[in-house]
Amino acid sequence: MHNKIIILFSLTISMFTTTLIYSQDHKSSLDYFIEKKRNYNKTSKNGYSVLLYNGNEEQALITYNTFEEEFKDIKIKLTYVSPDWKVITKAYSTKIEAERIYLIIKEKYPNAKIL
Repeated sequence: MHNKIIILFSLTISMFTTTLIYSQDHKSSLDYFIEKKRNYNKTSKNGYSVLLYNGNEEQALITYNTFEEEFKDIKIKLTYVSPDWKVITKAYSTKIEAERIYLIIKEKYPNAKIL
C-alpha cells in the first residue's frame, strides 16, 4: 500500500511539472508570427527613404550637388547599385516622416518616390 502511494504521488508530481514546463514554451500562432515579423523587420529594412534620382552617374552627381545646395537640412547619400546610381535621403523610421519629406521634395523633384 505504501508503494502505491509513493508511485501515485510521483506520477502526480511529474504530471504537474511536465505541464508547467511545456506551458511556457507554447506560443500561439499569432505570437509566433509577430515574433517572426519583428525579426524580419530588424534585418531587412531600417525605415523609409525618398529616392530622388535613379540613373547614370553624371546626372546623379548633378542631382546630388543641386539638392545639397537647395535643401541643407535634409541628409542624402549617393549610392551605386548595379547598373544605376541612386540619390536617396537618409532612412526615416516611419512612413509619415518620409511622406513629410517627400511632400517638400516633390515640388522640385517630381519623379521622387518613397522606398
